[in-house]
Amino acid sequence: MNKAHQYIRQYLHAQTGVSLGPDKDYLIESRLHGLLKQHALTDLHQLVAVLEDRPDGELASGLISCLTTHETSWFRDQRPFDRLRHEVLPKLRERHSRQIAIWSAACSTGQEIYSIAMLLREAGFCAPQWQVSLLGSDVCKSAVAQAERGVYSRFEMERGLALTYRDRYFQTTEGGWSISSELRRSVRFEVANLIRLPVSQARFDVIFCRNVLIYFDQEVQKKVLQNLHERLVPGGFLFMGAAESPMGLCDAFQFVGTGSGLYSRSEVQPTNAATRART
Repeated sequence: MNKAHQYIRQYLHAQTGVSLGPDKDYLIESRLHGLLKQHALTDLHQLVAVLEDRPDGELASGLISCLTTHETSWFRDQRPFDRLRHEVLPKLRERHSRQIAIWSAACSTGQEIYSIAMLLREAGFCAPQWQVSLLGSDVCKSAVAQAERGVYSRFEMERGLALTYRDRYFQTTEGGWSISSELRRSVRFEVANLIRLPVSQARFDVIFCRNVLIYFDQEVQKKVLQNLHERLVPGGFLFMGAAESPMGLCDAFQFVGTGSGLYSRSEVQPTNAATRART
């Protein structure tokens, strides 16, 4: 077994929870080829030597970016956004509080959380009486940096974004389209690792964590679900990918409605008063 490949797989798993087997060594080589050239390294053994010396440096950040998946699009798969608007938001309207906190827990380059921001405005949640807190986070620093900039290429814009939304919330800019300053200011972004979330009193009404757990082994899946559970208010909602489910991994969630993908946190009494997320 190639020790360099083994080290990289173990490093990636320790840092992000993503599991790559030896059968994915070809993927490691192809995806890291450009990173080697960028840092003037001749092979993976040199890359490993740098990682061992500076495990949290620029090279490490680049490796995580290259070996994690950033697939995303506007209103991806559509049905979760329909369920958010027609099932979840009406339930949140019924609550006495006029505060809503939503977290996109693997936001990639920002399309998911900005889609949510646009949907909320279309549904009337931008009125002064509503205090809306939106957070997008990702383990990849470069993805979060693009999300914060809010600038997208023509190709990215054509993936799922209706022209009415484009014309309403974007302006043309050099090299693509820029999201409106108002919408950009409504979302906070941060680099975050779902397996090692910092201690926080922030709680969310809705968490989107879609098409993420499929890249983790079972133990990491359990840890991530536990962390997400702790960040949801009692009765809060969790959106997952169609091929994902917390069932059998965490018994503190229950199905919502029919079909897959939407779950709620069981009504349990928290030990401490939950504090909603704040920007």
